[in-house]
Amino acid sequence: MIKHINSGSVCFLNYDLSFGGTEKVIASLANQLSSSGRTVSILTLSDNNDFKSFIHDDVEIISLNIPSIRYLIPSLVRFITNRRFDNFVANVWPLTSLAFILRIFSRKTRLIFVEHCNLSEQFKGRSSLFKLLQKISIGIFYKFAHVIVAVSEGVKYDLVSMGVDKNKIQVIYNPVISRPIEQIDELNIPAQNWKELSSKKLIAAGEMKSQKNFINLVEAIAHARKILHLDIGLLILGDGEERKSIESKIDSLQLQDCIFLAGWVDDPLPYFNLADLFVLSSDYEGFGVVIVEAMSQGLNIVSTNCNSGPSEILKNGELGFLCEVNNPASLAEAIARSIQHPIESDALLARARDFSEIKIRKLYEEVLI
Repeated sequence: MIKHINSGSVCFLNYDLSFGGTEKVIASLANQLSSSGRTVSILTLSDNNDFKSFIHDDVEIISLNIPSIRYLIPSLVRFITNRRFDNFVANVWPLTSLAFILRIFSRKTRLIFVEHCNLSEQFKGRSSLFKLLQKISIGIFYKFAHVIVAVSEGVKYDLVSMGVDKNKIQVIYNPVISRPIEQIDELNIPAQNWKELSSKKLIAAGEMKSQKNFINLVEAIAHARKILHLDIGLLILGDGEERKSIESKIDSLQLQDCIFLAGWVDDPLPYFNLADLFVLSSDYEGFGVVIVEAMSQGLNIVSTNCNSGPSEILKNGELGFLCEVNNPASLAEAIARSIQHPIESDALLARARDFSEIKIRKLYEEVLI
């Protein structure tokens, strides 16, 4: 028997709910839409969930428990033939392309794709055949969506370059949770060592993968201290496959006393409150939600000018300090400028409110039925 969900219901599709920007956005939107009276579900491929304590109890979390994306279509067909939602929101290619199947088995459901990243940058290292097949899949299957949400103008233009109708794309920035939901872990020794520094305290956060280019940041700190003579210390929140490489770089540059790796924390906001400056060193970002999280605590921002997400948030450098991608000297100089000429926190807090959960929820309400 098909289970009919209440009017206005929403189901989000994503790989899982592990710590990450996309996952945080889904958790935030699910809570907001649930609070506004909608029935909300989150459908994942695996049962990894780092947001259990944050997601509201009335948001249903369903796992397909499949080992890889290759099993998605048959599992999704079984799922949607037994349940009906008014809105189905698929996040991140290729989940988006594969979600086209919904239009065949559940024609009355409104299908929305959300793209969180600049795909050309994310997959630029892949083969020409891969890129061709990706472009074909986007050109064909994105036609099935009723609406395509891009999280920045840069992501929109990238999708258009891949054959998506620009009139079908709506730019909706990511919502930001601006209030701390946890406290600082007093047992986190690296964080405590950083907290006790008398120097300017810098902070960065994200998964330790090549996109985030923390090696660039470590080299920038070395340049800033040794060439620009800045008295600064850095805390990095996060973990990942490149942690050992980052640790090796810190050791080789003899920066163990001023760069600390805290690992994953449940909530970065209390740590942001202790910092003087937030730094993003990514090679590319679809949006850069962590920038607004830091801004919501009144922190000045230094960011690589990677694609358009960070520059859109920072109004092309009016509200932050932009530097070249993968250029430690440029990043170090931007850090120096930010310390010498900080931006008033009132302007930063006002900009952060443009990305409030309530404002972004209302924009999503306009594309939902």
